[in-house]
Amino acid sequence: MPKVIDFGVATTTGARLTDKTMFTEFGQVLGTVEYMSPEQAKLNQLDIDTRSDIYSLGVLLYELLTGSTPFARKRLQSAAFDEMLRIIREEEPPRPSTRLRTTEALPTIAANRSLEPKRLSGLVRGELDWIVMKALEKDRNRRYETANGFALDVQRYLADEPVLACPPSAGYRLRKFARRNKATLATAAMVAVVLVAGIIGTTWQAIRATHEADRASTAESLAQQRYTAEKLARTAEKEQRQVAEQQKTRAE
Repeated sequence: MPKVIDFGVATTTGARLTDKTMFTEFGQVLGTVEYMSPEQAKLNQLDIDTRSDIYSLGVLLYELLTGSTPFARKRLQSAAFDEMLRIIREEEPPRPSTRLRTTEALPTIAANRSLEPKRLSGLVRGELDWIVMKALEKDRNRRYETANGFALDVQRYLADEPVLACPPSAGYRLRKFARRNKATLATAAMVAVVLVAGIIGTTWQAIRATHEADRASTAESLAQQRYTAEKLARTAEKEQRQVAEQQKTRAE
């Protein structure tokens, strides 16, 4: 049972921030990076509340289950300062079951927990994944509101009761992907618009050409019909003259 006093960043919750409660310089980031919430990874840390601690508790549960933090310590320490903060703010960590399934240290991790590797992966997959990832949501409005709510969901899992956490919907994942890739999607949208416009233009030209060909064919058909009708009329007139001449000859 971890008893956490402070994750590295102390913020007043009952009074206005003053020079006596805030001693950090502008742009300075304090705290243990591996447990830092996305909002703490911003240069302006004034907009932080207790849901940041929920994120850090989620990191602890992640580490208890998998033996490592969501983002590897070596990767964060080797990254440039801005890149380190970007990783925390924007990248989605793998689910605990995914981390266990892909790590080479799974036998050791499972042995430390007195479980078979396959058994450990099976236990974590599903509801424990959901609980951890709910605590690690980038959007703090989707995290547990309190540490007690977080603990109660863990208790529900242990008691084989339905947990409140659930996997995010496809629509939510799509919106998050769109927010993370605004520039790429904007470029793709422009390319798509150009392609669609080109297809529409080409199709319209083809339709116009088809209509023109149809009109030309119709006009040609009408002309042929008129020619045939005139030819038949001339033939009939000629036959009538011949008949009239024959009648005149008989009469004479």
